[in-house]
Amino acid sequence: MNSTEMGTKKIAKMFGHRFIAGSWSAFAALICILIAVILNLIVEKLPSTVTQIDLTGNSLYTLSAQTNQIVSSLDKDVKLYLLAVSGNEDPTISRFLSRYAALSDHIKVENIDLNIQPTFLKEYDLEKKQIYQNSVIVDCGGRHRLVGTNEIFVTQYSMNNANYSYDTTTTFEGEKVITNAIHYVSNENLPKIYVLKGHGEEELPEYMTEMMKRDNMTYDSISLLSLEAIPEDAAAILINAPSSDLGEDETKMLMSYVAGGGNVVLLTDYIEEGKMPNLLKVTQVMGLTVRNGIVIEGNHKMHLSRNPHYLLPKIASHTVSDSIIKARYYILAPIAQAITKADNSSADITWLLTTSKSSYAKLAGLKMKSTDKEKGDADGPFNVGAISVNGGKMLWITSANLLNIQIDRAVAGGNSNLVLNTLNWMGGQEKSVSIRAKSVDETRLTIPASSSNFWSIVMIGVIPVCLISIGMFIYIRRKRQ
Repeated sequence: MNSTEMGTKKIAKMFGHRFIAGSWSAFAALICILIAVILNLIVEKLPSTVTQIDLTGNSLYTLSAQTNQIVSSLDKDVKLYLLAVSGNEDPTISRFLSRYAALSDHIKVENIDLNIQPTFLKEYDLEKKQIYQNSVIVDCGGRHRLVGTNEIFVTQYSMNNANYSYDTTTTFEGEKVITNAIHYVSNENLPKIYVLKGHGEEELPEYMTEMMKRDNMTYDSISLLSLEAIPEDAAAILINAPSSDLGEDETKMLMSYVAGGGNVVLLTDYIEEGKMPNLLKVTQVMGLTVRNGIVIEGNHKMHLSRNPHYLLPKIASHTVSDSIIKARYYILAPIAQAITKADNSSADITWLLTTSKSSYAKLAGLKMKSTDKEKGDADGPFNVGAISVNGGKMLWITSANLLNIQIDRAVAGGNSNLVLNTLNWMGGQEKSVSIRAKSVDETRLTIPASSSNFWSIVMIGVIPVCLISIGMFIYIRRKRQ
């Protein structure tokens, strides 16, 4: 017998075998605790994208490829300040911001309790503004943007005619507003959009101008009558439903602009034959023109209920529309006119919005007396929206009310998203075209009564009986041993 065995027996004799077994158990427990502490320290250093798996049904915390590109390309430090009383930080926003920090060493997240740091907002000249709990300040070297909680969680109200109450829908738009804010503060050269005036154009709705600001576009109105050329800083010209034609000089200016690589977004009302010849000269440079007749949709799945002239056209794949198709949005185009290719054009044209084979065009135009198909009506399908690339770029949709707020709301913002995506594309901000809102409303699982009864029996009866039976079997077996 060696000395080790003798020592063990001596200890066993002094303290007993139970003491030795307990000591080994305590030692093993201590080792496990040390391993757990070390693993926790290691995991703490890992990014949240690794340690926190997004199991939400709508991938609430998963950042898009566009955000990854924008954040990973940062060469400046950006700070995300979460303004909240200590202990009252919104867990969704906190976890979401940590995802940004995990993407780049240039992004730092810091919680600011204004009760403890009351002078913090003076640096940003925001102390007089109403700041909501869990708002975020995005800062890059002093250039900053405040993102309110109401911009992150957006609640929309709609009338429920069944019981005369309001239904609410809440979407999480954190990625769009935070990513756009990061892009804004880290870039000083933002695309400028000029909105044409002087021809009875429809006023651009306020909601649209606000969305342009959020998408980091600056805008200004412009009259070509007092200019010799379109400003060099113009990323695009937006022409929103003019009621009168361009002048000769304006026409030449716009023709030269698009031929030289300029970009135009054009929304038009119904153009009667012989009207707007100068405006059509501009579209013809881009290889596009119109044909007579208001388009009526004969396929009930592709128009608004009881309104066959309110079209829900098929959307073709393009950089500006792919995100809309993926999100299953519609485009609503009321009172539209067919677009065709101009003679001898070599432009690269994408027929973006197309009606069905059941559609037809009422050649009487605005003087039509019925939307029913009649003898002499032209047969579809028709193109009511097109993108042309011919030196410059042009989006043309032949619906004057496309950006009307009621029309846009009817398709959950599909119309405005299409126009904004196009302006981003024309302004070189392709990364901003497909960041979508995500719903955070409660999702309920509806189970048929038969299934409900079955699973009740399983959960309340079968499983407990099985567990009790297994326990009894193990107990009896050990008792016999």
